[in-house]
Amino acid sequence: MQSLDILRRSPTADYTATIVGSIFLTSTIKSIRLQLDRDDFRFLPGQSIWPKFERDGRTFSKIYSIASSPSCCSELELCVSRVGWSSAFLQDLAIGQTLPLRGPYGLMTLSELPNRPRLYIAEGSGIAPLKSQIDWLYECGYQHPVWLIQANPETPDQLPYQSHWQQRQASWADFHYRAAIAQCPERVLGGLSLNMAAFDIVICAVGDRTAQLEDAVLALGARAEQLQSEKFIAF
Repeated sequence: MQSLDILRRSPTADYTATIVGSIFLTSTIKSIRLQLDRDDFRFLPGQSIWPKFERDGRTFSKIYSIASSPSCCSELELCVSRVGWSSAFLQDLAIGQTLPLRGPYGLMTLSELPNRPRLYIAEGSGIAPLKSQIDWLYECGYQHPVWLIQANPETPDQLPYQSHWQQRQASWADFHYRAAIAQCPERVLGGLSLNMAAFDIVICAVGDRTAQLEDAVLALGARAEQLQSEKFIAF
């Protein structure tokens, strides 16, 4: 267990992970839990791992953000959308199967508690690194406003972790959740009347959607230096 007010990451290294949980969050997105073979893995909320895959006699890697808080580092959660062959491979692994991976990686992170309100915007499985950060902030008793706007273009009426966020909102006075059901996050943003200049903003979506969401918050008054973003790709 790491300290909840300041974090350190371990050096990037190789591990073997065992599948210990695999459940559908939506019709296309799964939560997959991995137990690492060693307990020396330390990551910052928002970081990622590189699982390694075998296909046609060749080894491939693809980066996946960690969806769980760093408070329990030897068991990791991934949020995997079935959008390509590597993600399908991960989703189809059975409980007890193993795979090699390397990590941690990534710079869109928190290493200590921030001192400003935060706005998170996620589409699809882009919720993963944001969940890691938000859950860690909750565990730390973070007392600045935290907003989450979540959409899922794959299945617009199904949002991964929706009940989790509803429970967070009920128990955490500073957390505000808005589900963009069958509508785009830009529309939800436009109806909130938030002072964008007061927030640090983190965005994660697929491909060009990340840049489009950045443009939307900038048009509403955010400053470029307030933004962090990450995009994911399908294969």
